[in-house]
Parts: sequence; structure tokens; C-alpha cells
Amino acid sequence: MWIPVALVMIVLKASAEEPRTNALVLSTNIAATGVAARDATHATIALPLAAGTNQAPVAGGKLAVTPDPMVGKALMSLASHLQSARTFRCDVSFLINSEMEGMKQEISATYALAVEKPNRLALRYVRGMAGNNVICNGSNLVIHAVSLNRYQETEAPKSFEQFAQGVGPMSGNMLFADNLIREDIYASIMEGVIKVSYAGRDTVDGVECDHLKFTQEQFDWELWLTPGLKPVVVQVLNDLSKGLGSMAGEGVSPKGMRMTVLNRFSNWVVEGTLPVGTFEFKPPAGARKADALFDSDDEGPDRSSQIMPEEAGTTNRMEQAK
Repeated sequence: MWIPVALVMIVLKASAEEPRTNALVLSTNIAATGVAARDATHATIALPLAAGTNQAPVAGGKLAVTPDPMVGKALMSLASHLQSARTFRCDVSFLINSEMEGMKQEISATYALAVEKPNRLALRYVRGMAGNNVICNGSNLVIHAVSLNRYQETEAPKSFEQFAQGVGPMSGNMLFADNLIREDIYASIMEGVIKVSYAGRDTVDGVECDHLKFTQEQFDWELWLTPGLKPVVVQVLNDLSKGLGSMAGEGVSPKGMRMTVLNRFSNWVVEGTLPVGTFEFKPPAGARKADALFDSDDEGPDRSSQIMPEEAGTTNRMEQAK
């Protein structure tokens, strides 16, 4: 699937007596910001990493895992469709559901993604948990921290491969979108997969889909694609529960811990004309340009007032589990 840092797992130690002290502050792009997510009281929340690549390449560069023929057909059609497209755009969201020690929390956010090869990209925050806008016009790359209203401008990566690898601006997101801009989409999706199966046809929000199931060392996930020669991604569901025990921080009990991340994709347009200004960044009122997106002042006592989830439009619900 994706490289380890790209699937962020938040281990939330909740307290029934003080549920509101665990409001989360989450960056959509951990790699780009270079900081961990923190709660409103500034106690660090563990950000354990997903399983890394555990399938060695074999001759010809193919992965060692041998997928079901229906899986291979669906994924290769997806790869062919998006890799051959000069442009595409869609809306993409994440919904994190976590449960621990009898408490539940839900966090969500929605982004608009637009891509134009070889290296123009716009990932714009729409609503929910405030993260980063990532805007690249082909010459300059701007990363804007929505919650801090601060932005950093650097030279643009030369290709989308640089966006998704290492500490590139898309390498830490939770939107699955980093897989869809790679030079080899099939290899990116299959990275780390040890088992895969075709689960038949499903309907998601009225859309008929091919349903695929994947197993990795520390998490399982599922993928829904539209069928045919020109498929697009409709939904991705990651069940991170089985990896939480070994990744939990000191003093955190894995008992009863469960976490899922649901991605939804909609409003796909492949090879369409992109609106004027798609890759233009206009600093919001009061935005400050900085050499570093985050600095030492962000660890201070006033940071929570800047980035409380309620102020960012977060869907954030914590309740007693029944």
C-alpha cells in the first residue's frame, strides 16, 4: 500500500472523567509539517507507523505476492487509467473512528484534489479537522497550515514521484491519494501486501464497485473501485486495530482498542479542463509566510487556542461506549 508514515494511527488514551481534554489536533500531512499531532493539553499522542514493505521484489520488478486474477485486472485497469491521464480531480475525505477504554471519538475532514502532470497539484482543505493546503504551480510549492494560517514556499518537486516519496508534501497524508499520483500505481498499492482477494461486486452510495480485500502485517484494508476499463477509487477502509497493541505507547493498554480510517472519493473528472486558478495560492487574510511551517512558539501555551478542533470545523464526537 503506502510507505509507513503515510498511514497515521492515533492512539488516544481517553478519560471518562475528562473527555474534552482529549480533543485532537491532527495534521493531514505529518511528513510535511514535521511535528506530531497533539491534544489540547499538549501531551503528545502516539503516532505509530504502519507496516513497511514486507514483500521483496522478484525478477522483473514484480512483487512477490500473487494476486487473484480479478484483483490484478481491477488494479491494472486503475493504474492504466490514471497513469495515462494528463489531469484528474476529485473530492476526497477521511473519517477516523477510534475506541479505547470505553471511549469513542470520531474525526473527519474533506479535501479537493486536482492534478496536472508532470508536477502541478492542488490539495485544498474544505471542511473538518484542519490540516494543510498543498499547492504546486509547477515552479513553486506552497504548504499552508490552515489552523495556524501560516505558509511556507519552496521550489516545486520535478515530478509527482517526489511528492509521494520520503518527506514529500503528499507522503504523510491519510487520503490514499498519494498512491494515485505515483509513476507505478499498481506497485504503490501492493507495497507491503501479503494477501489479497476479490470480494465480489458491492454498491457504495448507489455506485456499483469491485470490492478488494488486502492483508498487511499490522493492518488490513479494503478497496472499492468502479468496474470496467476506466475505473476510479470510490472508497478505502483501513482497519488498524490489530497493529495497535504492538504500537501503543508506554502506559497505554491495547485492551479494547480499535481504530478505522475510511476514505471516500467523489466527483471524479479524468482528463477534464481544470478551472482557472486551480494551482494558484492566494494567502488568506492574516496569513504569514515563514521559513518553517512550524516553530518553537507552536509548543507554547497559546497553541491550543489556535487549533482547537471546534474552531476548525471538526466533526469530533466522544461518548461512552455502550
